[in-house]
Amino acid sequence: MHWPMVHTGEPADPMTQKTRSSGNGLMRSLEVAAKKAGVEILLEHRMTSIHRQSSSFGPVLGISVDNKGARLDIRARKAVVIGTGGSTGNVNFRRMFDPRLTEEYCGLAGMPWSDQDASGELAAMAIGASLWGFYNQTGEFGSNVTKPGSVGCQYNYRHLQWMPGSPVFDRARATGLRVANWQDLILVNMLGKRFYDETGGQYIANNYNSLDPYVQGSWLNAENLKWSPNNFLNAALAGIGDGSNGGGPIWAIFDSDAVAREGWTPTPPYVDIDAGFFFSADRLADLAEKIVMKYQRVPMPRANLEETVARYNSFVDRGVDEDFGKPEPTHKIVQPPFYAAWATPVVHDTRAGLRINASCQVVDMNGEVIPSLYCGGESAGGFSQHGLARAVCQGYIAGKSAAADTLKH
Repeated sequence: MHWPMVHTGEPADPMTQKTRSSGNGLMRSLEVAAKKAGVEILLEHRMTSIHRQSSSFGPVLGISVDNKGARLDIRARKAVVIGTGGSTGNVNFRRMFDPRLTEEYCGLAGMPWSDQDASGELAAMAIGASLWGFYNQTGEFGSNVTKPGSVGCQYNYRHLQWMPGSPVFDRARATGLRVANWQDLILVNMLGKRFYDETGGQYIANNYNSLDPYVQGSWLNAENLKWSPNNFLNAALAGIGDGSNGGGPIWAIFDSDAVAREGWTPTPPYVDIDAGFFFSADRLADLAEKIVMKYQRVPMPRANLEETVARYNSFVDRGVDEDFGKPEPTHKIVQPPFYAAWATPVVHDTRAGLRINASCQVVDMNGEVIPSLYCGGESAGGFSQHGLARAVCQGYIAGKSAAADTLKH
């Protein structure tokens, strides 16, 4: 983490460097080694297709790329390795696995620095490749969808906060307001109705020590798994009734007292007003009326938001959340100005992708290897491992296998 970090533009604090790592450390090191080995890295070249001897037969021969409108064909001397990073940024592709993840789930983890656009999967499918691991994407576990760590900005992944020094901050537009205590706000759907215990969690994940005890290879590990449906998705989608699959945006509603308690600054660059991810007003009815942006499919009824806040305030008086069981609701929402901040969940991991074998060779719809085509990381399907471990292991296997390939033209 001593290289400049993409979200800040600066190296991490030295104390942080001692205890944490990031993909930055992997990729910059590999970049240095590749350049020393004479590898040519083509920036701003988008892969558009993979070429095979025929559409469904023979080895892969190379790729086509687009460079600012100019096409370039690149021949493969050994093989082609797909490492394009998954599909969660492609709305139509991800909805094959989960129709609920419509356009308003627009805060993909890693964007605006990187977009998982399914380009590798689509190009491989066009020459016969099979997809794999669908349940790993649809099962409600892991980091497929995460609770936002910040509100009031589009890109609100809890482990990545964009700062003004970032080289892409002009596209991130706001840092967001980090939520220290979810008692300081309520969450409402696009109809202005509360649907959730705001202090609740998200999908379970395969984090270190999340299963205790864990016995390698034992099916009994599942006995220790604490499963809970992700209410951000399941509950927010209920009751919209406008004929669409998606549930629309989720808004955090709070008042000026909450701003003081959290130590927030509800102005740019902390919140994104211009793009419609943050609103304020002196009256709740006016706040509901102001919420107009491209993902808000229907106007928020003024009366709904007023009634929702009034009912929640009554729960604070009684100390009991009769609707969703929020433990000891603590703070009323009474002090203007009032705020509505984007709090829609983040689409994160890709766990369904191209089918590969143990050598990271891509497999077709008939279960046969596509010669000279390899894949690793989030472009590959059927794996629940997340992050650097998956990238390093599959990258090593794919690279070693591809280097030994005997491609014949």
